[in-house]
Amino acid sequence: MTSTPLRALVPVAVLAGLAACTTPSPEPEAGTTSPAPRATSASPDTSPTRTAPAAPDATRAACPVSAATLQRVSGLGDSHRIDPDQINCARRWATAGVRAVDPSMQGDGVLVFEYDDGRWKKLGEGSAIECSPFGIPNEIGDEVGCRDH
Repeated sequence: MTSTPLRALVPVAVLAGLAACTTPSPEPEAGTTSPAPRATSASPDTSPTRTAPAAPDATRAACPVSAATLQRVSGLGDSHRIDPDQINCARRWATAGVRAVDPSMQGDGVLVFEYDDGRWKKLGEGSAIECSPFGIPNEIGDEVGCRDH
């Protein structure tokens, strides 16, 4: 056997040995974060760590959202379309205004959507949307376009 194949196997063997020596930390509960690493005078910790996804990651996956995406889950027929200029999105919630194909059918309704389990779904609709019935935190009401009175 030549030394070239052996040279390729050495890093794999070292990594496999290191992986066998580490104990993975338990998964944190949803909504929690791992504590910040502490500085010590000992050698640096090279063990793998796992953390729960932070809320901003979910937000990046959810917002912004396109009119085409909301149209697909809206349940609207051919007579109404999601207005791309009237989409408000924050965290995992969005509201969208609707544009009627026939102007005589135009109303002032707004649809409410939530991004959950990797997909958007319609929660409801109305002309004056309150946040709390849909689980939307009041502090982002202005961003989403709802307000509790």
